[in-house]
Amino acid sequence: MAKQRHHWVGMRMIKTVIAVFICGIFGYVRGEPAFYSMIAAVICMQNSTDKTITSSVNRAIGTLVGGLYGIVILYGLELFHAENLDLLRYTLVSLTIIPLIRTALLLKRPSSASLSCVVFLCVTVNHNTDSSPALFALQRMVDTLAGVAVTCVIDLVLPYHPKPEEQSTETVPATTDTTPKEPKS
Repeated sequence: MAKQRHHWVGMRMIKTVIAVFICGIFGYVRGEPAFYSMIAAVICMQNSTDKTITSSVNRAIGTLVGGLYGIVILYGLELFHAENLDLLRYTLVSLTIIPLIRTALLLKRPSSASLSCVVFLCVTVNHNTDSSPALFALQRMVDTLAGVAVTCVIDLVLPYHPKPEEQSTETVPATTDTTPKEPKS
């Protein structure tokens, strides 16, 4: 029986730590909190590059959809001078969850639905009336997309080391001939 090695700290953890740190530096340089980019880094980093890319694409789509809906709602509230009417704002924010989820389904990206709702809530609930709704939403979107980008780069640059059982089950094709075959008649 082969002895399995268990690592206390694996590559996914190391990559996540590096991505979160780089996001922190990015926020520090910008003079902004790195909260949203750090969260994106943690959520997007997965146990394989393919899964990280898929998660990152869903996160990016969710961020853009949630952020755009957030801008529309914040400007709507501002237009009707209702920014400080909390019950109206919470009602409108809650009802907007329906079109957010429907949009994710229409885009054939159901995995981005919860992420778009999270970004939307971050934008609409955390916004204060001191700044422009578009500027606030765009800053949150840039922060999150920066975390997504950092995560993808880190995941592509640092290799995964497959587990021993994954290495032994891989099959190698018998031939590497890529010459197109003629169709049978």
